[in-house]
Amino acid sequence: MHIIIYSRVSSNRLSEKALIKLSNQKKLIEQVICQAKLIVPKKKIILATTKKKEDLKLCKIAQKYKINYFRGSNNDLISRTLDCCKKFKVSFFFRYCADRPIIDVKKIKKCISNSKKIRFDLMTTNYLNNKIDEGFTIEIFNATSLKKMASYKLNNNDKEHIANYFYKKRKIFDIKKIKFSKKFKKGYKYTIDTFDDLSKMNFILKNYNPNNISSVVGLSEKYEKLN
Repeated sequence: MHIIIYSRVSSNRLSEKALIKLSNQKKLIEQVICQAKLIVPKKKIILATTKKKEDLKLCKIAQKYKINYFRGSNNDLISRTLDCCKKFKVSFFFRYCADRPIIDVKKIKKCISNSKKIRFDLMTTNYLNNKIDEGFTIEIFNATSLKKMASYKLNNNDKEHIANYFYKKRKIFDIKKIKFSKKFKKGYKYTIDTFDDLSKMNFILKNYNPNNISSVVGLSEKYEKLN
């Protein structure tokens, strides 16, 4: 099992958010890499970015943390992913969007372990209308299935969001649902897209217990009351 981290410097809503320093003194992309290293060995982690000059900054950070990196298409995420999987001989991977400074490490490790016992095209927490709070989504892909999916006629939105077509055509793909606690179904957001998000996640990072991921829920509620 590999982890593919998706990141690029350009951001429409929060300029260069991948390089923003968090309350724990790590840049956002560094925090993401450190979380990934708690799940799989560093040789199984790949930072997938674009061929834009500005994204060389991310490649240097990947080198600093001794993980792999791949540079591919800017607008076609499926193409970037498939090329990345081919280069690093990836069979299955956990998709990690680099706007999530905190993830449920124990849950993801359990899902990875379970994935070895079953056949699937996609394992996900977001099946039909039963969705987990943004930031704690877990999606594990079969790279062979992704290649098959890419052979269908995809629109631009499908190419930029690799799970879209699986969900739209769920009758032809084997999608396994990942169960999750109702604590993470309260409508809170744990991704960083705006300065408000950054402020909230910095507050949580300062105060949460890494050994009790549910603590982020209470802190999110506390932050909402304070602000």
